[in-house]
Amino acid sequence: MTTEEKVALVASVWETHGLAPALAAVELPKSTWYYHRRHNVSYADKYAHVRLLLETIAREHPAYGILRTTVELRETYDLVINQKVVQRPLQLWDLALLRSAQAPKPSRVRQVIMAAGQRANLVAQMTRIGLFEASS
Repeated sequence: MTTEEKVALVASVWETHGLAPALAAVELPKSTWYYHRRHNVSYADKYAHVRLLLETIAREHPAYGILRTTVELRETYDLVINQKVVQRPLQLWDLALLRSAQAPKPSRVRQVIMAAGQRANLVAQMTRIGLFEASS
C-alpha cells in the first residue's frame, strides 16, 4: 500500500477511531500524516512547468536518456533539477515512450549462434543422454 493510500485510509477513519490508533493500524508515522495533510500537491501539478521542456527535449533528441535530459535542462534552459525529478515526470506523463534508443547490433558470437539455428543445441539432437554427457 502506498503512502498516499495509507493517508487516505487514515483520513476516512481518524475522526471516529482517533488518530493514533488509525496511524498505528497502517504503520504510518505522525510526521508523514501531517506532512501529507499540509503539502497535498500532486507531483504532476508541482512539476507542470517542466512538462513542455521535457516534451521538447524528447522530440528533438529521442536518444537522450534521463542523465542527458537533466544536463540539457541545465545547460539549455538554466533549470537545475535532480535526475530523479526528471525520471518521475517522464514516467508519469509517458514521455519515455517518445525516446527511441536503438538496440545494439548482435555480437559475432550471437550472429554465429543465430546462423546455426537448431544445430546450435547439441543436447536436443541426442536421443539418449547418459550421465555427464551433456556437461562435457
